[in-house]
Amino acid sequence: MGRTSHTIMNIENKGQYPSFGVFVKLVNMFDISVDQFIYSDSGNKESLCRKHIDVLLNTMNEKGLVVMEATAEGLKKARETEVSE
Repeated sequence: MGRTSHTIMNIENKGQYPSFGVFVKLVNMFDISVDQFIYSDSGNKESLCRKHIDVLLNTMNEKGLVVMEATAEGLKKARETEVSE
């Protein structure tokens, strides 16, 4: 393919965008979902952090998802038991 992180960095540093062919190769190489770019919903006000977490969750296997679910449940339970000041 001939594309490295240096190639991507060079394109970004020049303020350019990759050609469509390079874009497709990068999407396939890094297993990136482009749905958010193609089907963007301007009414959707999700934070970048939430979107990033969603992308990370999509890369996890079932065991990882179980751990993340338990972590989220633990955080929720801890928040519910906090004393209001």
